[in-house]
Amino acid sequence: MDISGRVAIVTGGASGIGRCVAEVLAEAGAFGIIVADINEKGAKETTALVESSSKSKGLCVKADVSDEDQVNKLVEAAVDEFGKVDILVNNAGICPTTPWDETTLENWNEILDVNLTGAYLCSKAVLPYMRKHKYGRIVYISSVGAFTGSVTGHVAYGASKAGVLALMKVVAKNFGAEGILANAIAPGSIDTPLTDSFGSEAKREYAETSPLKRQGTARELGDAVLYLVSDLASYITGATFHVNGGSLLV
Repeated sequence: MDISGRVAIVTGGASGIGRCVAEVLAEAGAFGIIVADINEKGAKETTALVESSSKSKGLCVKADVSDEDQVNKLVEAAVDEFGKVDILVNNAGICPTTPWDETTLENWNEILDVNLTGAYLCSKAVLPYMRKHKYGRIVYISSVGAFTGSVTGHVAYGASKAGVLALMKVVAKNFGAEGILANAIAPGSIDTPLTDSFGSEAKREYAETSPLKRQGTARELGDAVLYLVSDLASYITGATFHVNGGSLLV
């Protein structure tokens, strides 16, 4: 799964799945990796890891994906540096643990703004460049919560991740004939700083729901992303990959 010469933007790249995706794409030969995150310190650390462990050139961009102006500047920075954008991994997301009685319109909107609107804004910003080159690979990181509803997180989390799947399908239908493929990955419980925030008991329960009796690793998610952006997946678009250790059988 060689992606030599490709340029990839990974949002939410400061830690967890995003960091591992950036590293995996770099290992596979990507020419440029743009690490975008509101956490600039973490994004710089990921960029340094990419450059120290591969021949890829990294670019760190601080960006809030829910802000259209910041997203447009992120993509412009990528194009200014590398001349193109071949791959977009819409990974940025938040999942606060908020009981139903404590939910508000404000925190509902905050989650939708980052998880769903952010994926829309990033897709919208890269598509003109992908269409110009008649090539693009967009991967949306959804969640098992899109199918089961939120479990630990705020009610808006599952709703936002279900919306991401619908967004992915629209992009796949509209731009497939122009060489742009759009797919999603719906992870189960993955061992990352995000799931650490749920507490050890919740993590144990999540592991028990899987026939494999463990959480997934960020590397396993990164490998799934690599497959979807590689030439091995050239006839796959509009699909959702379930990477959950069998915790959701569909």
